[in-house]
Amino acid sequence: MIVRPLRVAATVLALAAAAPGCKRQRGASAPKTTQPVPDEARVTFQKGVAAMDRGAEGYEEARRLFRRALALAPDLWEAHANLGVIALRSGRLSRAAAELEKAVALSSDPGALEALGEVYVRQGRPKRAVALFERALEGNPDDLDLRNRLAVALHRAGRHEQAEAELRAILGRDAGNVDAYATLAAVWLDRGDLDRAELLLRRGVALHPDDPKLLTNLGIVLLERGDDQKAFEHFAKAGEIDPGFLVGRLDAAAVYLRAGDHARARAEYEAVLAVAPGNTDAKLGLGIALRLAGDVEGARAQWQAVLDMDPDDAAAHYNLAVLEMDVAERPAEARKHLEAYLAVAGKDGPRSKDARDRLELLDAMKE
Repeated sequence: MIVRPLRVAATVLALAAAAPGCKRQRGASAPKTTQPVPDEARVTFQKGVAAMDRGAEGYEEARRLFRRALALAPDLWEAHANLGVIALRSGRLSRAAAELEKAVALSSDPGALEALGEVYVRQGRPKRAVALFERALEGNPDDLDLRNRLAVALHRAGRHEQAEAELRAILGRDAGNVDAYATLAAVWLDRGDLDRAELLLRRGVALHPDDPKLLTNLGIVLLERGDDQKAFEHFAKAGEIDPGFLVGRLDAAAVYLRAGDHARARAEYEAVLAVAPGNTDAKLGLGIALRLAGDVEGARAQWQAVLDMDPDDAAAHYNLAVLEMDVAERPAEARKHLEAYLAVAGKDGPRSKDARDRLELLDAMKE
């Protein structure tokens, strides 16, 4: 699994849009259903939105209501979109993709395109996300948040120069855009340019001294430089400003993992899971921390829990494959997960070459 040194925040879209009286997502267009929506379907949809707005406790009721609305009005793409967002919030990425793909097939609404693009980014399929974000921007060229998401996807897809161009364009129009600072710093850090990344983040912190994302990312750059004390001062300040800033804890945990400090990484991941039990990034990272500590069964359990939530999680399949092949010496299980990883990630996945090499090694071991 790739541990990214800078985690660019990507807020989950809360699509609760389209029917009269419902909240509308920014930039959302009018409903594009091909048939008039029956009154019963519309009322049922509105009740689903109200249940969804209650948070996790209302999700099951919201799912039931949205499905009922779809039975009454099969073209109600908004119901598919909201089902997808509920699945995304619950960490069920495959189900989220399936529902949002149905929504996008019925409508070119920018919010639906953006939500599906977010799912693809989380699934490790940034090229698909790029295409969706570009489509969404056609109708919303001035949406800087959406443009930043495009830059994140471009960066994840390895198109760093294009990502940088998008981010410079954002900063040219909004010199204080926090997300653009964070994403551009990530691009430079991945290129090994610590000086530019630090300069940019310090400029951002000067404009936004209490932004936990910028403080956390600057701490990561300082840690890369070997200034552990200053780095952890920044992490602590970010936590004090916003104790619920889970992205910062995930970033700090990822850095601890890179440093081999599995105990502190575990503490951060467990703190995230105490707030968000379904956070797949935390479960994946906790599995790595447990494996570093020698807890093979604990690591396997964390990654299997991710697959129980989303059978197509590429990182969980890859981590389990390595565990079964290198530690547990269970080649059949390793093969199963390697093949599943390649089926999800495709030939251009971040670990696809290694997965193919491992499969060839397993084949050779059978001879």
